[in-house]
Amino acid sequence: MKKYRKTLTVIIILVVAVIMFAAFFGINIKNGNGEKVNLIPDFKLGMEFGNSRVITATVNEETTKTIYDAEGNVVEPEDGVEYTEEEGYSTVETKINDDSIKTLENYKKSKDVIEKRLKGNDVSEYFIDMNETTGEIKIEIPEDANADEIQSMIKNTGSLLLLDGETFEVVFDSSYLETAEVMYSQGDLETAVFLQLTFNDEGTQKLQELNNIYVETTTQETDEEGKVEDVTKSKTVWVILNDAFIGSTVLPNIVYDNKIMLTFGLSNDPNEIQEAVEEAQKEAILLNSGTAPIVYDYSNEVKETSIDNTTRLMYLVGIGIVFIIIYIYLIIKFKAKGFIAVYFQIGYLATLLLILRLTNVILTIEGMAGIVIGMVLEYIFTYIVLNTMAKDEEGMYKKANLTFFLNTLPIYVISVIFTFAARANINSFGMTLFWGIIIIYIYNFIFPKFIFENLKGRSQ
Repeated sequence: MKKYRKTLTVIIILVVAVIMFAAFFGINIKNGNGEKVNLIPDFKLGMEFGNSRVITATVNEETTKTIYDAEGNVVEPEDGVEYTEEEGYSTVETKINDDSIKTLENYKKSKDVIEKRLKGNDVSEYFIDMNETTGEIKIEIPEDANADEIQSMIKNTGSLLLLDGETFEVVFDSSYLETAEVMYSQGDLETAVFLQLTFNDEGTQKLQELNNIYVETTTQETDEEGKVEDVTKSKTVWVILNDAFIGSTVLPNIVYDNKIMLTFGLSNDPNEIQEAVEEAQKEAILLNSGTAPIVYDYSNEVKETSIDNTTRLMYLVGIGIVFIIIYIYLIIKFKAKGFIAVYFQIGYLATLLLILRLTNVILTIEGMAGIVIGMVLEYIFTYIVLNTMAKDEEGMYKKANLTFFLNTLPIYVISVIFTFAARANINSFGMTLFWGIIIIYIYNFIFPKFIFENLKGRSQ
């Protein structure tokens, strides 16, 4: 039995050492190209630790000019020609955003549209704010490889337009849209990926009417020689999806069961199918987020981080000195047991950091504060255990756990609530604190518990 305890003690110490190594240095292997790759993901740092892009959306104040002739017909202006009232022309200026739509309600709707797109495209961290008086919206996102794509997505109208192929008049739009969904059709040889658009009752009825107009028809005509021939004519629509021209077609080619089905891919290659699915999903997110009722002008600037490596190092050194002092106190007060406790304290930090890396938790300043609080709580837990041992009381872990649980329950509840917060900094704090408390229970039950109990020569 004694030999078993020694063996298990050695195993526990080695396992904790391996966790420390993996958390602090990673696990590097060579890939097929002979390059070293770390199996442990890097930390995902918050925007404050790197440059960010600030996108400003300003309400468009421009006007459009429409010229009419004496008979009230719209005139296409030509260069070098003056259209004066003396010659019977009149010019009407129309604001792109009429004053009647510049309301707080529409400003909020526009902000909601942008936020839906950010969330739908899994933008992990962003900050959005709106001036309720002017309607100006500021969006802050990380300045990374995806920043340009995110900005383009924000600016997109998020609309479907069907234009008459001859007059280019809008005959149908996404105001009738209910949902946009990505669909699959599995064939014997290939898989098709579709974007299915479902409309409300009014839209469905209108689509039925258009489906009988924009079709391919065949009529018999007599040529100059008196020969009768079948002549096929097509009345087409132009499909504009999210500001991009998809193509020209007759409606029966894309309308099935009163729904518009747009093909995004047809292949038996899994990679090509996945690419088609991702592209269709992006279009669906734009459509489902809706169209902003206000037209905005967009500008952007890069905001440099105020937290450089030197500042970060200063914070880490300061926190490290504090913990070194309290760890020295632990060793002085509890001697050998205190030294062992410090080893497991470092092991706890390593375990927490490893979990945060594997779960891709975003580490903001608040998130790092959550890590520090977790370490403090682990220290308190260990101190309670060592004090209980010093009093030679039975069931020390049971008592220590109960005491710790009762005192940290409010903190744990707060951490759970914060994990559901929309703001990345609050969410980061909640997630790090949540994992910090969970790991205190699991880690201490698996590793230090056996060591400390056997220091007393018994197993509770």
